[in-house]
Amino acid sequence: MNTDKEHIQHLAAICKAKGVSHAIISPGSRCAPLIIAFNQMDGIECISVIDERSAGFVALGIAQQSKQVVALICTSGSATLNYAPALAEAFYQKVPLLVLSADRPNEWIDQGENQSINQFEIYKNYIKKSYQLPVHVETEKDLWYCNRIVAEALNTCLYPDFGPVHINIPLREPLYNLEDTIVKHTKIIDFAKPVYALDTAEMKNLAEEWAGFDKILIVVGGLKERDTDLERILQKFSEQSNVVILKESISNVYGENFIDQVDANIEAIQALKSHKYVPQLVLTLGAAVVSKKLKFWLREQKDLNHWHITSSFEHWDIFQGLSKVLQHDAQSFFERMYDSIAERESTYLKDWKMLSVSAERIHSDYLDKQIFTDFKVFEFLFKNLPQGSNVHLGNSTPVRYANLLNIEEKKNLSINSNRGVSGIDGVMSTAVGASIAKPNHLCFCITGDVAALYDSNALMSAHLSPQLKLIIINNQGGNIFKIIPGPHKLTELEQFFETKHAYNFEHLANMHSCAYFTASNLEELRIKFTNFIQEANESAILEIRTNGDTSAQSLRAYFEYLKQEINLN
Repeated sequence: MNTDKEHIQHLAAICKAKGVSHAIISPGSRCAPLIIAFNQMDGIECISVIDERSAGFVALGIAQQSKQVVALICTSGSATLNYAPALAEAFYQKVPLLVLSADRPNEWIDQGENQSINQFEIYKNYIKKSYQLPVHVETEKDLWYCNRIVAEALNTCLYPDFGPVHINIPLREPLYNLEDTIVKHTKIIDFAKPVYALDTAEMKNLAEEWAGFDKILIVVGGLKERDTDLERILQKFSEQSNVVILKESISNVYGENFIDQVDANIEAIQALKSHKYVPQLVLTLGAAVVSKKLKFWLREQKDLNHWHITSSFEHWDIFQGLSKVLQHDAQSFFERMYDSIAERESTYLKDWKMLSVSAERIHSDYLDKQIFTDFKVFEFLFKNLPQGSNVHLGNSTPVRYANLLNIEEKKNLSINSNRGVSGIDGVMSTAVGASIAKPNHLCFCITGDVAALYDSNALMSAHLSPQLKLIIINNQGGNIFKIIPGPHKLTELEQFFETKHAYNFEHLANMHSCAYFTASNLEELRIKFTNFIQEANESAILEIRTNGDTSAQSLRAYFEYLKQEINLN
C-alpha cells in the first residue's frame, strides 16, 4: 500500500532511480505522503531523526562520505527552518542534499493557518536552487511537470558541483489515504558528467608564467578523502627545488616533502622576519584554509600571484592576491603542468624544509615538558587513533590543535571537519551520519564540551553504531575565547564568551545507552582509551577532563617558546 498522491509516488521512484539510497525523516503530519512513499520504495533506507537541526547534519555526514544525494523530509512551518545550519554548511562545503519540505496549499500561506510560513526559497542565500511542485496534480501533463522538476533538482544537486537543493511540496488533505498500487515507469532525465579542463593554448601560457617563478607555494585545503593519484603528482612537484607543498590537517594528502604543522611554521617565519619564505606564486586547491596565521601572513605580502584551482566557479580571493581562477580537475591540471615545465634551480624548498625541521624539534621539546593540557591530549589522540579511522573534528579548538600536529601517513586517517561555515552546531550529528554511511569503519568525533552540549540531540538517533566513538574534551567552557586575542582580557569572558559550566557527560551517556569512559590525567587516558576503542557492543563516549585556564596558558606559551627558540637557531 502506498500514498494515493501519484506525484509523490513518482518523486520517490525518481529519487531511487537517480541514486538516492538514504532518506532522513523527521516526524510530522503534512509530510505523511512523503514518509509513506519513501518507506514503500525498495532500495532507500529511511532513517528517523526527531530533531530537524540534527537530521540535517546526519544527512550531511552520510552525503559527505557516500558522495551521493541524501534526501531530507520534514513537515511544514518552523521544521523547515531547522535545516538551515546544515544546508548552509552543505552549500559552502559542497555536499549534495535534497530537502523535501511539505507545505500547506498556497492559498493558506500568511492567513493565520496552523504551522504555515512562506517556505518557497526559504534557503535562497545558501542553496543552489529552489523549486516548488504544483498543488494540483490531476493530469498526465501535471505529472510530467512534477517529474521534470524532480529530475532537474536531483541533477542540480550534483552538477556542476555538489550542493544542496530544495523542493517545496504543497499538499492538500487528506494526507493518509492509501491505495494498492505499483508505481508506473517514470522517465529519468540524466545529466552527462562534465569534464573541466583548460585548452592547450591556455595551459601553455600558464606553463610559461610558472617557469618565471623561483618560489611557488601550493596550499592544499580540506579534501573530503584521500586521493592517491593527486598525491603522486604533488609528490613529483614537491621534489622540485622551487616548489613547496603546504598542507592542512584536513587536507587528507601525504607526501615525503610535504610541509604540515602550518601554524607553527608560519609563527616561526614571522619571528624570523625573513622574506626568503615568501612565495611569488600561490596555488590553492580544496576547501577553504583553516589557518588564520597563514591567511594573515599571505595578505601582508605585496605583488602576490594567486591561482585557485576548482571544478566550480568560486572566486576565493582569500589572500587578497587572486589573479586566476582555473576551472580544472586538480590532478589533471598538475599532470599537464608537470609535463610542460622544466625544473628551475632555487633554494626555496631547502629553506622551508630546514625551517620545518627546526619547528618540529622545538614543538617536540615543548610538548615533552608539558603537563596534562588540551594540547597534550590532542598529541596523544593523534598518536593513538587506530589506523584507517574516520575522524571528525569539531570547530574552534579541535581543528586548530590538529593543524599544529604532524599526522603520520601510515595512520591513513580520513579527517573531516565542518569548515564550510565553521559553526559550533552539528559535529556529533555529522559523525552519526558518517558512521551510517561507512558502517565498517571506526568513526571518531573529537569535539569540545560546549559543542557537544549544543548537539546532544545527535544521540537520539536509533542508528547509533558501536563503531561511533565520541571524544569530548571537557575544559568547562568555550576555551577558544581564552586563546584568541581579545576576549581573555574582558570581564564578560566567563559568562558571555566562554559560557563556563560544571556539567559532565555521564548522565547523557546513560540516557542514550552509550558506554561511558572518563579520564583526568595522562595515565588514566592511556588505560581508558584502550577500553574505549575496544567497546564493541554500543556507541561510546570518552570524556577527557582538562583545566581550561592551564590549557589556554600552555598554548599561548607554546607560540612564545617557538618564537624564542627559532631565533636562537
